[in-house]
Amino acid sequence: MTTPQPWAEDLHFCAAWNRVLPHTMTSRERGFALWQAVHAVLDNGIAGAFVECGVWKGGSSMLIALALMARGVTGREIFLFDTFAGMTPPGPEDLDLNGEHARDLMAGSKGDRIAELVRAEASLGAVRAAVASTGYDMRLVRLVPGDVVQTLPVTQTLRIALLRLDTDFYDSTMAELTHLYPRLAAGGVMIIDDYGHWQGARRAVDEYFAKNATGYLRPMLWAIDYTGRGAVKLDAREQVEIARYDYIPPGMSPPALLDLFPDAQPQNPWAVNWPYLRKHIPHLWRSDRRNTGYTTGYASVEEAACLHALAQMFAGKRGLEIGTHYGWTAAHLMAAGLRLDCIDPVFTDATHAADVRRPLDAVQAKYAGTYRLWAGGSPEMVATARVAADGASWSFAFIDGNHDGDAPANDARAVIPHLADDAVVVFHDLTSPHVERGLAACAAAGFRTCIFNTGQILGIAWRGAVDVPRHMPDPNCGTVYVPHLAPYLEAVPASA
Repeated sequence: MTTPQPWAEDLHFCAAWNRVLPHTMTSRERGFALWQAVHAVLDNGIAGAFVECGVWKGGSSMLIALALMARGVTGREIFLFDTFAGMTPPGPEDLDLNGEHARDLMAGSKGDRIAELVRAEASLGAVRAAVASTGYDMRLVRLVPGDVVQTLPVTQTLRIALLRLDTDFYDSTMAELTHLYPRLAAGGVMIIDDYGHWQGARRAVDEYFAKNATGYLRPMLWAIDYTGRGAVKLDAREQVEIARYDYIPPGMSPPALLDLFPDAQPQNPWAVNWPYLRKHIPHLWRSDRRNTGYTTGYASVEEAACLHALAQMFAGKRGLEIGTHYGWTAAHLMAAGLRLDCIDPVFTDATHAADVRRPLDAVQAKYAGTYRLWAGGSPEMVATARVAADGASWSFAFIDGNHDGDAPANDARAVIPHLADDAVVVFHDLTSPHVERGLAACAAAGFRTCIFNTGQILGIAWRGAVDVPRHMPDPNCGTVYVPHLAPYLEAVPASA
């Protein structure tokens, strides 16, 4: 009598397995374990992303997507880490179960077929196409190229519901456990594809949990087949924060002005209640320690760099800023050469106005830009600021004032009549649907528009003979998945 296989009665799995088979080296047993693991975390309400390290041609990634779709789940993020160019160099620990070193196997000691499988080369484009063929929303699929030792420390996944490790070697597996296991939710599932086959992977797992040195209990590893192992995280403790950093887009060279703003200190964005703050972005988020009773963030270093690059197109011409706070973005606009008008009601406070003047005076002494502060609100102060100086039109406007309700759109409508024929308008915090209304107001007035995928997303509107520079986003930020920004996602600057 033939013993029925456990997957035979799961017709959905069988259909999915037939689809992914050309894209995977894993066994059917491991494939079925992964399929069951997806269902288990959904059944148990485990929140979080699905993360795979080592994807080869994307077969297991496809299986995750198909399992989610079989349950009607279409909103989970999937992170896929791989070099997309083959295995990283093996270390001395990286022997197979027979004692053969991976380096020799990749060189062909056991034949070309084994060498090809161990090298595991597959392009990012091929994997993307394979996963896309499932029909899963690719805006939720992050393909992160590179050595995981380098990419994991700077890629924020937030909480993980299911973690699949399949990079075989010691260094990569240890990096995956170090950075990702703390993010795995309590009750989340971890699958280690090659614990039994590759000695490096096994040693990394055993050392990570040895004597509870990491503070995490060693979970039971159940055998899926001769090499695959599964586990459920026992601990409730999670740590999803990563080491944040400043990012400057390639091709942009902003001045180094942070020293002029010693009160701009990195803060914990998770403590901020504003619903439109993209807290998972791995860039440093700063707020001024002189704030009292509220927390207002600075534009990021990247966003300041973008503003500087955009303003450089209008050096020597007039510019406008609505919402100056402590002068961080104004300093970058002045350093680009603008004759800047700054509108903000906080300037009615003499102490605050003096705090703003100090860094702006330093910038004015070094660069060609100038400034004038206008104490009052917008849009009421816009016309006054326009005519009270030399009456020239503004060629550049940065709108970063009141973010609520119709305020951004009202600011935009007030500014547009005072702009030159060749002009750019920039909005900060397009993550907010209220701010997007300002960009939409510019579009309705005939401006071309696009967005820059910065931490809080910049909205750019321009008209006339303007070549907006191409923005190269930090790949660690992923794609923009903000429904109200969908109309802008295909737009590109004229010079792109």
